[in-house]
Amino acid sequence: MTNLKAFGISIGILFLIFFICFIGINIVMKIIVGHGNEVIVPELVDMDFNVAVKTCKGLKLYIEQKDFIHSDEIEKGRIISQEPHPNIKTKKFRTIKVTVSEGPEMVRIPYLDNLNVPEAKLKLENAGLLLGEKKYRYSDVVEKDRIIYSQPMADALIARKSNVDVVISLGKLNSKTTKTDKWKNLLDEDD
Repeated sequence: MTNLKAFGISIGILFLIFFICFIGINIVMKIIVGHGNEVIVPELVDMDFNVAVKTCKGLKLYIEQKDFIHSDEIEKGRIISQEPHPNIKTKKFRTIKVTVSEGPEMVRIPYLDNLNVPEAKLKLENAGLLLGEKKYRYSDVVEKDRIIYSQPMADALIARKSNVDVVISLGKLNSKTTKTDKWKNLLDEDD
């Protein structure tokens, strides 16, 4: 019986030692591994993507472009948003997902040559652009009240919602028209 009792006590002591060691090692490992393994997520919004990559690399974090969005306010290549949010603790080697600006959406200027102003305005609006300043010039080729050309020129790429100026024909310049009449016509047309 004493042998059996001694055996039971030995087994009990071994379980107690195992339990204490198991818990002790887990606590020590959490302290060792957890300590120094966390970093503060940096503020990446409005930062250039390439600079953000270097910043994250220095903190042992990864960065991933999850989306690209056109933005009129944020320059192309800059970060619009990030996940996780900045200034929180995270584990090293975590991936921060970012949305990057593609800059303003670019559209092609339609051909406005030989259109009247209402037609040109409609064509510009359909392209996502606005009619800008109207300038008037004499033209031997283009009829009066028709567009000679646009500024910037047709087929150029510009940001959506930009103004496109137009030059409108005053018709042919008559050799009989005096300089005073020319200026009077120009002023009347601007109104």
